Amino acid sequence: MAVKDRGQASIELLGAIPYLAIGLLAALQLTIAAATVQAASAASRAAARTVSQGDGDPETSARRSVPDWLEDGMQVSLQGGESPSVRVTLQMPIIVPGLSVGPEVSRTAWFESEQAVPPWG
Repeated sequence: MAVKDRGQASIELLGAIPYLAIGLLAALQLTIAAATVQAASAASRAAARTVSQGDGDPETSARRSVPDWLEDGMQVSLQGGESPSVRVTLQMPIIVPGLSVGPEVSRTAWFESEQAVPPWG
């Protein structure tokens, strides 16, 4: 190894650190996005189950199935009609500095009343 090449790897590592940090932040944000989508799905299904069974408040059921860090700004709405459904909307947290509000993630679950006649009779 020539004397002029000493420390070259250390300097290159220092140059790569910002790219590694950006990659880590992107991976973490993707994980948060996936967790938010999964939580919205689970909450909408729990609320729809509560409505179809007629034994409680659908919003309470939805809130119980969502982690605490996603409860802020959560919206639960019931839609009636031919195919009744429950829609849950969550705010996705953003870890990028300078951005305070992330996109909304909504998931809908359809339900049937247990008093309904089954299709086979």
